[in-house]
Amino acid sequence: MDGWEVRFGMLTRDRESSGGPGVRRVLERVGRCVLTYVALYAVTWVVVALVTSSDDSYTDVMWLGLGMFVITGIPTVLLALLAGLVHRRMDVTRFRAALAFPMVFFAWPLVGANYPQPLVLQVLCQIAFAAYLMPTPLVPEKWKAQPQ
Repeated sequence: MDGWEVRFGMLTRDRESSGGPGVRRVLERVGRCVLTYVALYAVTWVVVALVTSSDDSYTDVMWLGLGMFVITGIPTVLLALLAGLVHRRMDVTRFRAALAFPMVFFAWPLVGANYPQPLVLQVLCQIAFAAYLMPTPLVPEKWKAQPQ
């Protein structure tokens, strides 16, 4: 049976490894990146809605957060994906530090908010994602750390 092998009790076709990253593995990491940011963003805006002492209702603040996702969240996710896919040589810690500032910059529309809580919590959300939660590198097989 040329090219066939038994794996986990099933007859499967043997695939030759190309040496590159598996598409499935990369897509899993990309999906994890997106879902992690969306979950963190949602938790951030739930906290904003709970701590903001405004005349707006909880629902109004949550709708504001959903609208801000278009301005803040989507560019952050796109930057994380683009930088994560392109990043190959930089040390992971330096990469995260270098990516944190542009991500914090995406919170600029909240500078004009009536209360400081949305801006402060959104900046903390961006920093937490860049510094701790973003999976890096997205294509680990191509990553080569530079000697320091």
